[in-house]
Amino acid sequence: MKNAEDTLAALRGRYPGLEYRPADPAPSVTVEPGALRDHLAFLHDELAFDFLVFVTAMDRPAEGALEVVYRLFSRESRTTVVVRARLPRDSARIPTVSDVYRTAEWHERETAELFGVVFEGHPDPRRLLLPDDLEGFPLRKDFTHPNLRKLPEVP
Repeated sequence: MKNAEDTLAALRGRYPGLEYRPADPAPSVTVEPGALRDHLAFLHDELAFDFLVFVTAMDRPAEGALEVVYRLFSRESRTTVVVRARLPRDSARIPTVSDVYRTAEWHERETAELFGVVFEGHPDPRRLLLPDDLEGFPLRKDFTHPNLRKLPEVP
C-alpha cells in the first residue's frame, strides 16, 4: 500500500462493516474470534500493518461480553486500524497472535492477567504484573479486593 487512501480502500473491500467512531477517527472493524488470526495476518502481510500498538480488552458485563481490542499501525501508509473481537465473559478464549506480531506476547500476557482472557497457544502464559496468589481480574468492573477503596463520585 502506498498511501492511506489505498489502505482504506483495501480495508473497505475486505471488511464491508468497517466503522468509524467519532471519538477515534481510526477505522474499526469487529471480527469473529475464530477468524481473528486470518484477519490480522492479512493486515500484516497484505496491507503492511507492521506495528502492533496495543492489545487490551473492555469489560461489558451488562452484555456478558469482553471485547478484545487490537490497534495496528502501518509505517508505510501512516494509517491506523482497530480490530475488535467479542468474547463471552464467562469463557473468554481467543487464539494468540504472538506469531504474527511478536510484541503481542507481552500485550496478551497483560490482558490475560488483568481481564481474564485466555490466549490459546500463547508461548509464555505466565503472570507479568500481579502476584500469583491474587484472585480475580483487576480491570473487570466487578472486581473486588479487601484493600480496594472506591473514589467518591464526582457530581
